[in-house]
Amino acid sequence: MFKQLIVLLVIVFITTACKTPLTSKKVDPNLPKKPYQEWYVEARYPHYFKAKTFQSLVKTQSGEWKIIDILIHDNHNEGHPGKWRLPSSFTNTKMPYDLPEVFYICWASFVDQTFYKTKITVPLWARQEMVTPHQYFSHAYYKDRIGYNNTIIFGFAPGGNVTGWLSGIPQRDAIEFGKGITQRIPQGSDVCPNPYPNGKITEITDEAKAWLKKHGMPPEWQEKNNNVTMGPYTKVKNMPSFSRAL
Repeated sequence: MFKQLIVLLVIVFITTACKTPLTSKKVDPNLPKKPYQEWYVEARYPHYFKAKTFQSLVKTQSGEWKIIDILIHDNHNEGHPGKWRLPSSFTNTKMPYDLPEVFYICWASFVDQTFYKTKITVPLWARQEMVTPHQYFSHAYYKDRIGYNNTIIFGFAPGGNVTGWLSGIPQRDAIEFGKGITQRIPQGSDVCPNPYPNGKITEITDEAKAWLKKHGMPPEWQEKNNNVTMGPYTKVKNMPSFSRAL
């Protein structure tokens, strides 16, 4: 009986040892730590050049995938629609996740009548900036306070042009952190399911058509100048399927 007990204890010990990792997982010391609960996302399209996102994914720096909403607002730059008016106060969306590393966004440009899928990376330096405290004087509280550039702004323009900036309090000028890599998605493709009735993207307004007829498309927002590709789209390992329309 005593011998059987010894054997049983040895088996339990071996089983437990096998389930326990020999070494703990190393954490990259360069990864910045959030000093706040959430960061924010907002997006714009140039006046006259309406765009809409409908499926978005973010991969955090800790390797988690999240399905998110990215709502786009008019940038209200009527006088110079070829230039971004940044920053500005629009409604943003709270993101209670680890800092973002890369976004994959399905979107549509109304003026192009085209679906796009864009990958845009948030480099390490930008994530470090997101957690860097900035002291400023608050006129509302009449004292010094600490602010962070913890808002990511995306600009969605014709020609598959997607730009990312950082903004926040008290940042006056948005900080550009990168351009997206964009692919044209054929209508009817299951890469970015078509959310529009009868498969047709909404057209731009008559006002927008008149502006384009008079001024033409700004060169920086012509597809040929944005390195847009066709064919196989960017494949992502272990990417979760879109379980709902955004």
